[in-house]
Amino acid sequence: MMQDPAARNGAPWHGRIALGAGWGQFRGRAGDSHAHRHPALQLALGDGRPVRAEIAGETVAAPGLLIGSGVAHRLWPGPVWLLYVERESDAGRRLSTAGTDGLRRLRARERDQLLALWQRPAPDAVRLQAVIDALCGTPAAAVPERISTRRLRTLIAALPAQPAAAWTLPALASAAALSPSRFAHAFRAQTGMAVRPYLRWLRLARALEGASRGAGLTAAALDAGFADAAHFSRTMRRHFGVTPSSILAALREA
Repeated sequence: MMQDPAARNGAPWHGRIALGAGWGQFRGRAGDSHAHRHPALQLALGDGRPVRAEIAGETVAAPGLLIGSGVAHRLWPGPVWLLYVERESDAGRRLSTAGTDGLRRLRARERDQLLALWQRPAPDAVRLQAVIDALCGTPAAAVPERISTRRLRTLIAALPAQPAAAWTLPALASAAALSPSRFAHAFRAQTGMAVRPYLRWLRLARALEGASRGAGLTAAALDAGFADAAHFSRTMRRHFGVTPSSILAALREA
């Protein structure tokens, strides 16, 4: 099997990373060289040249790859745009049906279309929806929500600015004047995600932001509601296949 010298040397990551509710994106030069699997679905688009990955013991190369949740893989170092999508979100469920046996190869025309959709000036949620629609087709019209109040929308929008200690189902349900079960139902209708995975992405985003601003991993982890730095690192590795320290330089470029 063909080997990439940069992979053996543990090339570092360089670029920009951002996280939202249920998604994360990186653009730059990938450097992680270890085989891993994670629950998020991963869209990898070659930035100027094909993207390469080792999957099931074989090297796969294409203008773009959609890698399913739980599929063991290793990206080759090089210019790439990556989008991670939470498998428990509505977008993740749709993407799960867009691949074949956990892998879908994309043509150059598809890659260019997806990059153009993500780069257009629009809110993150709108861009993400456009990318998912391009891969999966436009979904059927949404059923009107039974519970959709201004108070709930305001509460969800304010979560990133609140202390992580307030990010619990009982506290949020109380703030919305709903029972926990009814709040969970309404929350899913509003966000397309269950409460627990949504909050997990918020914690990752806050911890990564703190680390990018120079905070130590322990301080950043505690501020985001993780038990300690090890808990933060385990969660990061599980969802992205890398530890925070391995991409700290990339974080600080953002």
